[in-house]
Amino acid sequence: MKNEKIGIIGSGLIGRAWSMLFASVGYKVMLYDILPEQTSNALKEIEKELQALQAKGALRGTLSPAEQFSCISVTTDIGELVSNAIYLQECIPERLEWKRTLYTELADIVCSETIMASSTSTYMPSLFSEHMKQHRENVGAIVVAVSLR
Repeated sequence: MKNEKIGIIGSGLIGRAWSMLFASVGYKVMLYDILPEQTSNALKEIEKELQALQAKGALRGTLSPAEQFSCISVTTDIGELVSNAIYLQECIPERLEWKRTLYTELADIVCSETIMASSTSTYMPSLFSEHMKQHRENVGAIVVAVSLR
């Protein structure tokens, strides 16, 4: 298991996929959402998906589903999420105003060394990261095909 913490912002399908990807190699993953019931649902879905991937022989990494699942925690406190995170992956819905609000909040609380990325497929990161002066070079869109099979 790795000691570094990865923060995932948004616990929908994309956020859950990123969580499982990072957990598959042993990172401590914290999954954030503003809705407590969404985080609870995300944990249930992740646990089921890890078991299903193992049953199909498609589980990533060398850790068991239980070991991978133990790497994932949830929070509704954005301060807790960003504390000591080496990487933040934003996975909120494609609503520009929501992204601008989030990144404005992050500008005041994220450590300057933290790498940040967005799963956006619609907007250039510069459209929502204008308040991230110390992070502008660290905010990027990542496009990765994540197959959940």
